[in-house]
Amino acid sequence: MSQIADAISYLKRSLSLAKSRELRLYVIVPLIFNIVVFGGLYWASGSWIAGWIASATADWALTGSLSFLNEALHFLIDAAVILVWILLLALFASIFSIGVQLIAAPFMGFLAEKVDIQVTGQPMHDESIPAMIIRTFKREIRKTWYWLWRAVLILFVVMVIYFIPVVNVFASVIWFLWSGWLLGMQYIDFGADNRQVPFEVMLERLKTKRWLVLTFGAIVMGLTMLPLVNLFIMPVAVIAGTLIWVEQLSGELIVNNE
Repeated sequence: MSQIADAISYLKRSLSLAKSRELRLYVIVPLIFNIVVFGGLYWASGSWIAGWIASATADWALTGSLSFLNEALHFLIDAAVILVWILLLALFASIFSIGVQLIAAPFMGFLAEKVDIQVTGQPMHDESIPAMIIRTFKREIRKTWYWLWRAVLILFVVMVIYFIPVVNVFASVIWFLWSGWLLGMQYIDFGADNRQVPFEVMLERLKTKRWLVLTFGAIVMGLTMLPLVNLFIMPVAVIAGTLIWVEQLSGELIVNNE
């Protein structure tokens, strides 16, 4: 229970830190980036599909005794277009953050670095910006490989369980716990990566605070699925994840990497 309370407390602290003068710029830049990318892709996709529907149904019209249904037909077409926009919003809300995490990783690395230095007072390793960007991008590829093949296996298990009576109630629980762990790992790793802690070592540290990681990741996952909220939750989660790493998981690793 204390680890669950800690996860909630860290998210509350991160909201306050995100508004501080020292971190504000590092929060605003990825926020603008998210809005531009999300808004652009969402508008382009929705406009294309809506245009296709309008073009495909342009000649739809009932004649003769059924002509009185034309108004209802047009209403259904308009409703279909609105439904497309809503479904697209839900789709983008669920998968958008995964792609953005990969693209915006360097921005998140800068933010995590500032949080780490502010909390610990210890400088980072000397590293050029291009080298840091390349290292962070490679780390994201490593994390993507970590969750991708495991997600396939877990999805297979969940699908099998789903068709077993009684036991199938655990299918959603398994997927929820896995997703929570994944997101918790994703955001806590920014702090570990800045101190150049090996990925495998970071994973072992996470296992010592399983409920903290799961609760943190589950809350972030829920917020990520909310349209518009998912645009700014990423930098807030990075701050919280960095705080968790520095204060709960890093231990002597910070000193050993100096």
